[in-house]
Amino acid sequence: MSRILRVYVLTQGLSMLMGTVRNALFAVCVASLSGCATGYKDFYKPVAGATPERVASTRVAPPPAVPVVERIASSDMQAVADQYTKRGYGLIGTSVFNSGRRETEDAAIQQGAEVKADLVVILNPRFTGSVTTAMPITVPKTTTSYSSGTATAFGPRGPVTAYGSGTTTTYGTSTTFVPVTVNRMDFGAAYFVKRKWSFGLEPRELTDQERQALQSNRGVAVRLIVDGTPAFDADILVGDLLTEIDGVPLTGVASLGPLLQERDGKRISVTLVRNGTRLVKGVQLVQSQ
Repeated sequence: MSRILRVYVLTQGLSMLMGTVRNALFAVCVASLSGCATGYKDFYKPVAGATPERVASTRVAPPPAVPVVERIASSDMQAVADQYTKRGYGLIGTSVFNSGRRETEDAAIQQGAEVKADLVVILNPRFTGSVTTAMPITVPKTTTSYSSGTATAFGPRGPVTAYGSGTTTTYGTSTTFVPVTVNRMDFGAAYFVKRKWSFGLEPRELTDQERQALQSNRGVAVRLIVDGTPAFDADILVGDLLTEIDGVPLTGVASLGPLLQERDGKRISVTLVRNGTRLVKGVQLVQSQ
């Protein structure tokens, strides 16, 4: 092969390789700029009822430009929500997903800013296993073949023998499959706002045992108390069974909200049963609007 031909072949091969590299880099850049390549955004799920209007009306202050960030080891999202609710925060959404790609805390913080959260609680990633697959790598491949031959011609002056040779070059590609191991992780984040609490407790429905103790199907049990709220200051405790608000019976969890909304900012009388003893508590509600 002539020197000029060898240089041409080498140049063509390098050109094809650089083209492959440029395409790969372009794909990475597009993915980075699109804003879609983050599980914290793709798997964000708002809490039921946490509409932007509802969140804006119950939050203590306007959202910050960058939310506060805390990290926690727990993977139990309900326990995380309860922990921060006790501190006066309201959960507005979560991102929980499993991924084999690199997920940064900056992506969780950015999602928090987009949903106007005051606080982003990032759960420590948890390793869930490895997956091995094969990734194709295609490179330029050049094949060169050489040929030679002779031919004899007969003429008036006798036979004449001619000699010749040639080179044939074929351009193509070669694909090799390289094993790649991907480590998969569980990721999670919870998004909160600091909110106003008119009463300051979260109720739950009565259990069968609690209904037996009350000898009634009416009432609600206290599941959680928010620190520093009217319910906290009135010494209402987790596990108390609330039966009446201002003498109006509570038929279940759904009945509590409307009764409190009607009395927003007013002083109310709360009837409850604690360890079999009936108590009446006076509670000054905070005006929520």
